Amino acid sequence: MRTIAVMNQKGGCGKTTIAINLSSALSRLDQRVLLVDMDPQAHATVGLGIKSEQLDVTVYELLMDPSARVSDSIVRRGDRLSVIPANTVLSGVEQELAGREGRERKLAEKLTQLEEEAFDLILIDCPPSVGLLTFNALVASDEVLIPIDASFFSMHGLIKLRETLEVIEEELDHRMRVHVVCNNLDTRTRFSKELLAEMKKFHSGALADAYISHTVRLKECAAEGVSIFEIHGTSKASQQFLSLARELVEKAPRVETKELDAWMEKLHGPKKVPEGVLFSLDFPEASSVSVTGEFTDWSMEGIPLERDPEDGLWKVVIGIDPGEYAYQFIVDGIWIRDPGNRDFIRNELGEENSLLVV
Repeated sequence: MRTIAVMNQKGGCGKTTIAINLSSALSRLDQRVLLVDMDPQAHATVGLGIKSEQLDVTVYELLMDPSARVSDSIVRRGDRLSVIPANTVLSGVEQELAGREGRERKLAEKLTQLEEEAFDLILIDCPPSVGLLTFNALVASDEVLIPIDASFFSMHGLIKLRETLEVIEEELDHRMRVHVVCNNLDTRTRFSKELLAEMKKFHSGALADAYISHTVRLKECAAEGVSIFEIHGTSKASQQFLSLARELVEKAPRVETKELDAWMEKLHGPKKVPEGVLFSLDFPEASSVSVTGEFTDWSMEGIPLERDPEDGLWKVVIGIDPGEYAYQFIVDGIWIRDPGNRDFIRNELGEENSLLVV
């Protein structure tokens, strides 16, 4: 499941317009697409005609409430297009999560609740700034798509943005593939042609062959709360978005997932698998590990984990009915919270137990 952050710290470059219409184009290529609105302006939500004020769970609740389920936040917008909407309350997340451990990984941890086969692509519409919300999008993403408009300032900003991404990759130890797409381009002008030539010269490895031309039709569609395909399905702009979508599908990265899967297990704790829930613990010095909780009626022995000879992790798969459960690991007789799961709940004595949401 590929995850692509659509970002640019410069406003007015058409970032959300790209996110909305590219998502729709991908869905028309038989790709199952999830669009996550991480912008407090909620323009991707509004631009697809979704009234977030009528919803119980938005991306804000996913980031702030450990018991909020990602499945409850998804709004279907078509046969193959779904959205996790946002609203203006999202602007308070940065202040509310200030100082909390793992605050930049909240979205990534929630997205692991999705079944691997649920979507082919996830697109995340970022805010026009590099703050906590954008960090969450980048940590959750494998790739970054940067839309730029035809201006000198955009060219200069792109260089600075790619430098910023390199710093972020170093800080997070998380590599991302970069794509750049020209938006709102008028190829009839000499300036635009020269700009495109400069882009090809300095960003050839990342620049998409497809580009999006200037057209008022995209603004008309946004005002109606629909994508370009629902009003102008045969227009030049719709065909350009389809070309961009095909190019992204063809550029799908081919990576080995063995090491990534082990890393995800260490980072995110319990993981839903076809057989049930996979519990794993990285405790190489332990001689015995078990897990206990509300799903075992807090058995003192718990359910034993076995050490995997390939990666050294202690693991067990348990069939658990849907619901919320408090649990702990027992390592050589000592009860501990799950170090790979930052979500917790307090019992009646004020003690912290790890929280599992199935």
